[in-house]
Amino acid sequence: MPVKIEEAPEAQEGASLPEASTPASLGQMLRARRKEIGKTMKDVAREAGLTEGFISQIERGISTPSLISLYNVANALGTSVDTFLSQPPQHGHSMVSHAGERPGYNVETKERVYELIERGFPGAALNGCITHMPEGYASELTSHEGEDFLYLIEGEMLYEIDGKEYLLKAGDTLHFPASLPHRARNVGAGSARELWVGTTRIIKED
Repeated sequence: MPVKIEEAPEAQEGASLPEASTPASLGQMLRARRKEIGKTMKDVAREAGLTEGFISQIERGISTPSLISLYNVANALGTSVDTFLSQPPQHGHSMVSHAGERPGYNVETKERVYELIERGFPGAALNGCITHMPEGYASELTSHEGEDFLYLIEGEMLYEIDGKEYLLKAGDTLHFPASLPHRARNVGAGSARELWVGTTRIIKED
């Protein structure tokens, strides 16, 4: 039974996305898959670029990974993010993406919502996602292949890239090699919205 990623109702332009219902246990599925292929938490942590302690927290339901960390863990487990989605995003292509028409997805926690943007054409190198982050949100330290470009749409975020901190406010951008250890924290009063564009293909293409 796949982990349930609820699709949130369409949002009106300028309005925050509604919360999606609580999905099933991601940690139990990840643990089952890890044991099925005979890997230790240390193995998964090393391959996913995360700490063994964080993998343990995910499996025990104490922490929820970001979408990119789930991608890294899925790769370490020899599968894809789609494996853990009961309602996976469409694998189609659209050159235009209209505000208020993109579905919202979450990974266990209801407060963090991802608007996955369809690729414009087959074989596209760039991938996009708008992330809604609640006040006080802090991500785990992670790294992955490719490069990341961030545009902060709303709020105030503190990004740590390879040990150096960068404070971004609405309208600011950040571009860096994704192989550098990085994490983010919402330090503003209220939620934040971030546009991510990167070369990492989080959702597979048919």
